Amino acid sequence: MPHALCLLIETMTEVIFIETSASRMEIRACEIVEENYARGRRLQIITLDQDQAERLDDLLWTFKPDSFIPHGLWVASPDETTQPVVITSTKEPVAGMDSLLMMGYGEVDLVSQFSHAFHFVVVDNQERLDSSRGYWTLLKDAGFSLRHQSR
Repeated sequence: MPHALCLLIETMTEVIFIETSASRMEIRACEIVEENYARGRRLQIITLDQDQAERLDDLLWTFKPDSFIPHGLWVASPDETTQPVVITSTKEPVAGMDSLLMMGYGEVDLVSQFSHAFHFVVVDNQERLDSSRGYWTLLKDAGFSLRHQSR
């Protein structure tokens, strides 16, 4: 009897580096959320702090008059994981999310828990630009699939 050949296909996170200006970063985040929601992806946004989390929460309701994206600020509650989009200010993965939008930087172990991740390259801030270049190298060396997107 022939032996069955088992293939293990490891899914590697695709990380998309998206160029933006500092002044458009939060609006661009809303656009990315809208695109991912339309694709049926469940998305976690990790903000720089609680103030930014609250701004994004408000902005997702108002950035486009005809847009409706169900979302919520994450609290340690099972009900919150039913949201298709959650906003957190801590670098902890929320169960059930398949995509990650980072307003800053995420550790390799965190990013690897998602099928897609998005990182902003802030082109009008030299410190952030240099950090994003280093982040690209870190993720490339870790074996992630990387893509660059300019707008």
